[in-house]
Amino acid sequence: MRLTGSGTGQAVPQPPPPARPPSPGTQQLPPLPVTQIDPGAAAATLDSPRRLTLQFAEPRPIDEVLRLLVEGTPFSLAIDPDVSGSFRGELKMLTLREALTTLLTPLGLEFTVEGTVIHVTHRRTGTRQFDLNVLNVRRGLQRTTGAAASEASPAFAEASAGQGGTAVVTTTVVPEDVFTSIGEGVKALLSPQGRMHIDRRAGLATVTDFPEQLDRVALYLETLHVRSSRQIRIEAQVFEVTLKDAASIDWRAVRQGLGLGSDAAVAGLAANPAALRIVLAAQGTLRTLWTPEVTALNNEPALMRVATPGSSSLTLTVVPQISSDGIVQLSVSHSWEEHAEDRRTGILKTTPITRVADADTVARVVDGSTIVLTGILRPVEVAAAATGARALFGGQGKQPGYAELVVLIRPTIVTPGTFTATRH
Repeated sequence: MRLTGSGTGQAVPQPPPPARPPSPGTQQLPPLPVTQIDPGAAAATLDSPRRLTLQFAEPRPIDEVLRLLVEGTPFSLAIDPDVSGSFRGELKMLTLREALTTLLTPLGLEFTVEGTVIHVTHRRTGTRQFDLNVLNVRRGLQRTTGAAASEASPAFAEASAGQGGTAVVTTTVVPEDVFTSIGEGVKALLSPQGRMHIDRRAGLATVTDFPEQLDRVALYLETLHVRSSRQIRIEAQVFEVTLKDAASIDWRAVRQGLGLGSDAAVAGLAANPAALRIVLAAQGTLRTLWTPEVTALNNEPALMRVATPGSSSLTLTVVPQISSDGIVQLSVSHSWEEHAEDRRTGILKTTPITRVADADTVARVVDGSTIVLTGILRPVEVAAAATGARALFGGQGKQPGYAELVVLIRPTIVTPGTFTATRH
């Protein structure tokens, strides 16, 4: 064993004690550890600049090692009766606090300091209570887009695949018990001696474990609350462009009207939604269908739907994921349904025919940017110059045309506790 201490931080090698010849008829005793510490360098605190070097080639009882550590210091040592264990190894240039922590932690021991008394005990568990600011509800969303939208069964999907049909089935949010999920996360951080209880009604988690495990649980729950409480405001504009003399919107002309390159990404068109509407008005008649706005939490689905019975309906579902760097990922699905015509199935019986147009996509945008969803066309009747008797009486004719649906979505991250004042 070698234990040295120096106020300069350098280990001073100590000469071995002079060997004495064994007395006749006696057995030679094992060498005893020798400590030499300069009294003037005695530690005044556990973090004193004085450094210790400790080396044992054979295991030594932990209480013996602890006594050597405090020898020559103003500290007293109190060890509980049930403290046990041994140490073998080498520690170099450590403060008294670092040496105590290094020796005691692997043995499941800890120390406290009261004045100049160092008390060594077994690690004791503690209990903390944590707030769980989550709703005790299960929310889920499953949507189907494509040919199998009304019959999303495995058998139908297999049959559709064989006949060339397509369908996209997106299970965006699986219903889950949020308290159960949090409990599983907390249990993964506990020691074998740890215990946990969750009160769903009060939104409270009571955890009993060692201090370091409790600190990990506190960090986990704090991070969980920060991430899950991120909010986003989703502003949508849905309008229809009834085209004059075209089957679809000429996006090249739109880009040129906005001063963009002809090959610019469509998402770039919505940098200024007002300017986009002005340019689109040159290709047809704009009719605003819907301007919803909703606030949603991180990874929570938002559903918006407007419907006119017997006429049309528009459904928009958005699931946002908000990252810490201001990037927003959106899973967007919109579906447009309208009553096309009635099919006669008997003398006095008719069956309504519904025309459906839908899309499902995932987009990644910067906070405050706008994405454009287009390409949903439907046949309509547009005004045309009247002919014959209708023209003589000032009438107006009609001709077949097309209308294209345009959806603008703008996500904005909301900072909790802030509001925007509006002047009237």
